[in-house]
Amino acid sequence: MIYLDYAATSWPKPASCIHALEHFITSVGSNPKYSLHQQARVGEDLIDNARKNVAKILGVKNYSNVIFTLNATEALNKVLWGNVDRGHRVLASRLEHSSVTRPLSVIKKRRRIRIERIGDIETGIISPEHVYEACRKEPANLLVIAHASNVTGTIQPVEQIVQAAHENNCLVLVDASQTAGVLPMKTDKWDVDFLAFSGHKHLLGPMGVGGFYVADPDKLEPVIVGSAGYFDFSDEIPLDLPYRFEAGTPNAPGIAGLGASCEGLLEKGIQNIRKDQQFLIKKILEEFSRIPGVIVYGPSDPRMRVGVISFNIGDLHPCEVGEYLDQKFEIMVRTGLCSCHWANEICGTIPDGVVRASLGYFTKEDDVELLIEAVGMIATEMPRSICSQASQAT
Repeated sequence: MIYLDYAATSWPKPASCIHALEHFITSVGSNPKYSLHQQARVGEDLIDNARKNVAKILGVKNYSNVIFTLNATEALNKVLWGNVDRGHRVLASRLEHSSVTRPLSVIKKRRRIRIERIGDIETGIISPEHVYEACRKEPANLLVIAHASNVTGTIQPVEQIVQAAHENNCLVLVDASQTAGVLPMKTDKWDVDFLAFSGHKHLLGPMGVGGFYVADPDKLEPVIVGSAGYFDFSDEIPLDLPYRFEAGTPNAPGIAGLGASCEGLLEKGIQNIRKDQQFLIKKILEEFSRIPGVIVYGPSDPRMRVGVISFNIGDLHPCEVGEYLDQKFEIMVRTGLCSCHWANEICGTIPDGVVRASLGYFTKEDDVELLIEAVGMIATEMPRSICSQASQAT
């Protein structure tokens, strides 16, 4: 069985993550924010350690500015609803996930904001010139950009984009769901205002954990408020970080698991993880280019993309190809629009979408070689035969 669906979630989870989850549930168990007894303090230390580890991976010095949420979707919603106000103009890349496009759509209706997609029409890549042009036309309040696309794998030049936006008094929200844990990140150096991350993807944590980084908390209004475990003498929201944005009981076992996973990533080194993945990306791109009928979407240069390889085979429906890979070769991939119809518009793959193989920490060269072999076999089969076999397998 070969798992190539890391862009959705990582699997398997590291043994350190599983042990940390079990340890918290069986040996800690207390609510770390609301009590002062020894087990609660142990829980608080575990969460504090996880926050520090995530901050190191993101390239953030002030780890208290890392806020934990249930997932990247909640993180993105908290930043968008907490920053975008009535009448604002929001710029977005053409590669945004529905976790961005849907909140923006609702905010547009409720707060009468204006949304403009910018970037190259054919690739979705944003250059500083795109930002300057959009801001010269009309001032913008926020630019939202996926650090890397979950469909094409395209990596955006964040540092240059942020600089151009700031020169035009525009804040920047980076969605690092596909890059945190697999690309070296320098969030502080890049001067990013907000950055959302997923804990269960390349950070190898459990589901139910994500978060965001906020450079200046005064530029973000809390959208979920309640008890923070202290400051109980007032109905006002505490101003301290991270408590200002972390109301209620957290997923403490999940955060502990995330902290353990991040510790392992830091020990191996994100640079080394990136190097290993680039080798596999290069291998797939080169071999797929030799298979007649295979169309790969996104940059041909492995240095310009993460390990997301979306493709189609001739006129075959991507769902049929995915099912065939699963049933005959036990290769698990994602198919369809991958929650990102904007990127599929660029690829010209509406309404059927793509076959998406996404690599991760535990992906080996043997896994990639079997994927290449399987795709080559499918490409030489008659479409009707493939459809028939996939149908019989179910």
